[in-house]
Amino acid sequence: MPFTADIDSLRNALATTVTSGTGLRVLPDAYGQVSPPVGVVLPGDPLIIFGATMDGAVTVNLRLIIIISSAAPDEKVQRALDAYLGIGHGAGPNSIPEALQMDPTLGGVVHFAIPVSVSNYGRITYAGEEYFGARVNIQIGSI
Repeated sequence: MPFTADIDSLRNALATTVTSGTGLRVLPDAYGQVSPPVGVVLPGDPLIIFGATMDGAVTVNLRLIIIISSAAPDEKVQRALDAYLGIGHGAGPNSIPEALQMDPTLGGVVHFAIPVSVSNYGRITYAGEEYFGARVNIQIGSI
């Protein structure tokens, strides 16, 4: 079954779900300047996988960039980032994986949304600036 939502709607639904589930301010669109801590939803690679199932459904890959600090990382900054990545027992209220597990349909917009990996943990570049953060790669399936 094909998507009933466009990519803009998917970015907005992901941003809303993560913000409400973690308290992290998540922007559904890329901006030239950001103020940490913040998340930004960007296209993943590949963005769209056509014919992911026998019924012609597509899968969309989005990337949620978590930007924690523009300063050099210290223990406190690293722990803040770890909390959003939500690994381990009792991951806590800031866990992005737990927020998506609590609402895997992103408010009924998609069939599923699952975090599949974290990449680029550490110093990352966004809009030409250096930050401390990570990229959470999220796979979204159609309804």
